[in-house]
Amino acid sequence: MTTWSDAWLESLLAFSHPGRMRRGRRYANDKAIKDLEILPGEIRAKVKDGRKTYEVDIHYPPIDDATWDRIIDRLASQALFSAKLLQGEIPPEIIEVIQETDASLFANADKLEAHCTCPDWEVPCKHIAGVYYYLAEQFEKDPFLLFYFRGRARGDLLDALREHRSPTRPVSEEKTVLLFEDPPLEQMLDHFWEIGPAINDISFHLAKPEVPMPHFKRLGRPSFTALDLEDILRPVYDTVTEKTLAWVHQQPEQNHD
Repeated sequence: MTTWSDAWLESLLAFSHPGRMRRGRRYANDKAIKDLEILPGEIRAKVKDGRKTYEVDIHYPPIDDATWDRIIDRLASQALFSAKLLQGEIPPEIIEVIQETDASLFANADKLEAHCTCPDWEVPCKHIAGVYYYLAEQFEKDPFLLFYFRGRARGDLLDALREHRSPTRPVSEEKTVLLFEDPPLEQMLDHFWEIGPAINDISFHLAKPEVPMPHFKRLGRPSFTALDLEDILRPVYDTVTEKTLAWVHQQPEQNHD
């Protein structure tokens, strides 16, 4: 299966000299990339090379609004993928779904522009290539960064998906009333507090979420603190989940509460 980092690098290797790309890999591995900034259509970074530091600037036009609308329509039509996105997870299979709209999140030679302040005039120089590899790591950790680079911030993308998945309003209030109309209260007084046989049709299934702590991944890191709240609270959530599942699945004779 193609990963986000693989897809990003494959698109660049399709038109970049492999030798220069290999030379740049060690800069990403050596943590030489500093002050990375990802913006819609632009990426800036500083690359430390010995005692010198060079500035790299990468430009690639964002995807236009009409194309993004097609992408969001397509993602919203895929229940599994849109649900995972809303949980903060972006499976690599989404790459193929986006390609079905004749769009791509990845770069091509026609519109990509990259510049470096080093003396090497070739593109990519080893510093640009280093940023390419470093970006592959970042996009693998958080694919929403790639979506942002291509023109859609995390919040905007998820809001658009929620809007597409929201239930439609009933055609008329009259139909809604007729469908769900209850008997008059005076006819229900003798049985008002009875649950009735319908309770037997209600079932519950409790399990660990497929994506751990999905609310944190959906909302992203809070801006009001530098603390890694997800890391701090993970033991609490894990303990509560384990205790809850243990209580739910215990035998009836074990439950004395």
